[in-house]
Amino acid sequence: MFSRLTALVSGTSLPFDVAGEYAPSGFGAWQHCRGTLRADGSPVSIFRLAAPSKSDARLEAGRHGVKRLRTLRHPNVLVFKESVEVEERGETVLYLVTEAVTPLAEVLSGMQGTDRQQYLCMGLGSVVAALSFLSNDCNLVHGALSMAAVAVTQTLDWKLHAFDVLSDHQFTSQYDLPLTAAAWLVPAQYKAGEVAKGDWQAVKEGPSWAVDAWGLGCLMQEVYSGAPLARTEDLRSTGHVPKELLQYYQRLLASQPARRLNPKALLEAGVLRNRLAEAASFLENLAIKDTMEKDAFFKKLPSLLPSIPTLVAQRKLLPMLANAIEFGGAPPIALTTLLEIGKTLPEEEYSSKVVPILAKLFASHDRGIRRGLLENIPTFGPSLTDKVVEEQIYAHVATGFSDGNPYLRELTLKSLAVLGPKLSQKTLSQSLLKHLAKLQVDEEASIRANTTVLLGNLADHLSEATCKKVLLNAFTRALRDGFPPARVAGLKAIVATSRYHSADDAATRVLPAVAPLCVDAVHEVRTSALACVEHFSGVLRKHNAELEKKAAEQAAEAAASGGGAAPGTSGGSSLLTSLGTSSLGWAASSLGLGGGGRSGAADAAAAPKPAAAPTAAADPAAAAVAPAARKAGGATAAAAPAAAPAAGGGWGNDDDLFEDMVDDVAAEREARQRLSKMAVGGSRPAAAATPAPAATRGGDSWGDGDGDGWQAMNAAPAAPAAAPRAARPAGGAAGPRRPLGARPAGGSGTAGGAAARKPSGGGMKLGVAKLGGAAAKLDAEFDNW
Repeated sequence: MFSRLTALVSGTSLPFDVAGEYAPSGFGAWQHCRGTLRADGSPVSIFRLAAPSKSDARLEAGRHGVKRLRTLRHPNVLVFKESVEVEERGETVLYLVTEAVTPLAEVLSGMQGTDRQQYLCMGLGSVVAALSFLSNDCNLVHGALSMAAVAVTQTLDWKLHAFDVLSDHQFTSQYDLPLTAAAWLVPAQYKAGEVAKGDWQAVKEGPSWAVDAWGLGCLMQEVYSGAPLARTEDLRSTGHVPKELLQYYQRLLASQPARRLNPKALLEAGVLRNRLAEAASFLENLAIKDTMEKDAFFKKLPSLLPSIPTLVAQRKLLPMLANAIEFGGAPPIALTTLLEIGKTLPEEEYSSKVVPILAKLFASHDRGIRRGLLENIPTFGPSLTDKVVEEQIYAHVATGFSDGNPYLRELTLKSLAVLGPKLSQKTLSQSLLKHLAKLQVDEEASIRANTTVLLGNLADHLSEATCKKVLLNAFTRALRDGFPPARVAGLKAIVATSRYHSADDAATRVLPAVAPLCVDAVHEVRTSALACVEHFSGVLRKHNAELEKKAAEQAAEAAASGGGAAPGTSGGSSLLTSLGTSSLGWAASSLGLGGGGRSGAADAAAAPKPAAAPTAAADPAAAAVAPAARKAGGATAAAAPAAAPAAGGGWGNDDDLFEDMVDDVAAEREARQRLSKMAVGGSRPAAAATPAPAATRGGDSWGDGDGDGWQAMNAAPAAPAAAPRAARPAGGAAGPRRPLGARPAGGSGTAGGAAARKPSGGGMKLGVAKLGGAAAKLDAEFDNW
């Protein structure tokens, strides 16, 4: 119970947190585990050595190794962080905290391929550099060199550790020499001959690198064979050692200590240097390189990537490139290599390793870096999160909209095709759209065209209210651009975003703006304009079909409930039907509102008789005017509306209706003069119809009451003629009508000429019953149309 309590208390006082289970480190009795420091949360490696008592030989060697590691500083030596010695469950435990590393054997097992040799040479070069430092500079003997004494950092750098038997080469007494512990700490297959025999005097008299040269030969055998050294005789197998290293390997394993190769000579020979090692070395010493060397190196670096192991490029070159670009040591061209390596990363690693680097680079004021980022944004842009784009990147990208360089402005615009969908509605509407409005009138034609394209692509990411407010204004502005691709972009964008344009917009804004482009001088513009017109014509036809369907449903509901016609549905049709075979009915038929192409005879047969109309036999004047009316209008009869007109007198049968109408002008004038002297029903005389002056003639909008209007119509061949229409029910004089839609010069409406011609006792309509206010209302509707 007390031992558990002690372990609990001791564990809480440790300056680190263990992230997993301890595993054998490969050297001696040390166990290795990954963890984090409590002070800053940084990842570390934790080595643990337990012994039953404080005076245990293993614990003494461990304390010696920790002390040596604390005092050594070299790029290829493991970095010391912390050490703690505590009592746990009746044992004395020594903790060594270092930078985060992985055992070398574990790393090599996961690295395959032919390019593995380059990485092994680079790693061995790091270990040789550390040994040369110990032997030649510090006059120290490592004494336990093997694959177990090498660890690999997160950036795949090899680091030397396991200094439990590290000794001074010129020791004073063999009892003070930690190397004497090698008899049981270092396996026999790794011991040099003099150490295996215990000949410490030979060790002292030999070169300082002699013992470690033998250990370096053992390490080379292990890394190239891919397996730990099982026995000393395995060193004779040279099949795995590269040919260029074979002679150096043999000299390292010479039987006489004095003949063994100095590690420094191996470095100077350059056999461990290759393209990967040179690239890593250049990046490590980038600060002292001049501009020309940097430019030459980074131009050549992309061609080296295929020969570099992918894992090495991801974990070693990528962080070095990021640091070089971020702190200004590398030229902008280095960004291309960084992004090329980033493509090989899994999505999660890319987001955690590359995206933060890119977010920092966007804040750079270097135009070269900005250009490299914008040119490659289709590659890394999709991996950026919405939050990163909104909070860290967009503000820096937006500065490019006002850049003096047109190419950078265009690159900035194109980048928003990737970044725009990741922005919030607030940023889109309050910031981005303002920039796009300015770019749509940019001096560069291609920027104007691309602005329209971008806005069309972003429509799906804008709110519906913003789309209805902005899109059509922007696209119709593009239709007036002098650059043909800008007009084409506007036309295609209008069609692509048609779901945001109502039928009213299509009729009143889209088609009027697009129609002139149907005769544009540029073929592509004409083709796009015609396609746009066709598309929105279909939209309007569909809208009309929906309205007709709705009207039919309302009429059916009204009929089922026993009421009259539904408002706005069949009222117009009933009114036109009640007009029978009048000239007004002919006009409605010609507009597609009546019989839809039926002849005047069919209309006359379908129309009901007026409620109160004079009999044809009782009025010879009416009988006289009927033939003229049938020949002129082709659709009406004064006394008998149900009678069919003569052959050739209908709307659908005449070859030239206007010629017939002009031929009967004299007969029509005589009939009107006789009618003007008659009273309604023949009971009292009518006031004479006085022609209006030329200045006021035709002021009732239906005609001037004499033949001059027909002559004027006949004299204007470009204007289509209209059939004669019925007289006003309130007493206006009947007469032939002017063309539909043309206003006389003497005035408009019904106030000008009607008062001057008003008879005393009311007038007679040609085949039309009195309609009262309804006829006057329809009269005004036709005038307005």
